Amino acid sequence: MPDRRTWLPAAAGAALAVVLVLSGLGQEAWQRGYDLAVYRDGARDLLAGRDLYLRETYRGHWFVYPPFAAVLFLPLLLLPPAADLLVWDAVLLAVTAWACRKVFGSVAAGWFVGLGTAVVLVSDPFREALVLGQVSPLVVVGLVVGCLYGGRGGAVLAGLSGAVKVTPALVVVAFVNRRARWWFASAVAVVGLAATGVGVLVAPGSAVSYFGSLVWDSARVAAPGTTTNNSLAGAFAHAGLSSAVSSALGLVLAVPLLVLVVVVALRADWLERSDRLRFGLLVSLVTCLVSPVTWSHHALAAPIAAVALLAWGRVRWLVVLAGVPWLLPVLHWGALAAQTRPVSLLVLVALLALTPGGPARGRPAPPAATAPAAAPPAPS
Repeated sequence: MPDRRTWLPAAAGAALAVVLVLSGLGQEAWQRGYDLAVYRDGARDLLAGRDLYLRETYRGHWFVYPPFAAVLFLPLLLLPPAADLLVWDAVLLAVTAWACRKVFGSVAAGWFVGLGTAVVLVSDPFREALVLGQVSPLVVVGLVVGCLYGGRGGAVLAGLSGAVKVTPALVVVAFVNRRARWWFASAVAVVGLAATGVGVLVAPGSAVSYFGSLVWDSARVAAPGTTTNNSLAGAFAHAGLSSAVSSALGLVLAVPLLVLVVVVALRADWLERSDRLRFGLLVSLVTCLVSPVTWSHHALAAPIAAVALLAWGRVRWLVVLAGVPWLLPVLHWGALAAQTRPVSLLVLVALLALTPGGPARGRPAPPAATAPAAAPPAPS
């Protein structure tokens, strides 16, 4: 029988998430199902053989995912428009709750797992994803749970995440870790390239457009100074700098953050699931910071990381402060309040990077000559 200490708080969190969405709190009328409609249009254009990147929405937005994502969105066309958001949100709730149980169950037990799941389900990134009908929660949990599993099965999840949205492909830097190299990182690359290849085969013209130029064109998404942008470039733009200067500074500061990811990957004990989880969360948060534009729903890893860090006991007062902006609609309070989220991301990245590795938690690393050749088992 499932532990009620886990499922009761999680169910309450799911119910509250639904209430928040239905109440209309913190949302505008146009947002309801807006992104899901873009996905449906992308799937229609794919079936019709049209260029995926020429259709502009009535609000001036575009389909901005690789062609492979349009392939995955094809089943949406089987759903009636009146029910697609309902079905999509049900999937988001089920998958995210399952992922939180896996993640938090690997670092804690009992009430903490259920309460942590509830916190994530009522967080602002998840609320926004439910309202818009976003794919981001699936991308984030695919990356994080994929790293938590740490073997070839996990590589499938992480590789697909990178194929749907390019930035999670940063996870392949796990290749610098000897134990992760062949049982995870190389498999991530194979899965990601194979999935991308499917997109290229079914929409070659769109693939040329996307990988040739559009993938680098952040202006198609939004200007850095948009209040809801949580990236480093957004933080500088909120402070009053021009878009060009903000983007340049964001690029410069991206370098040490990317180096940090490589260092953590290199030092991680890949046989420790907590080290694998820490690496996955770090990759997700760093991609939010270094991307030119990062919406709230892109940063679902922030509340997940905050809960995990609380379980690990890392400077809990600071973790709580860093987690609060993701539970409140601060982006609706102006640019100054919006600065709290990029700062929160930096704090969470620092705490994840400073969390002791596997051998420091009491289990000596096995000698190189006797290191297991098999992939680490998936967590239960």
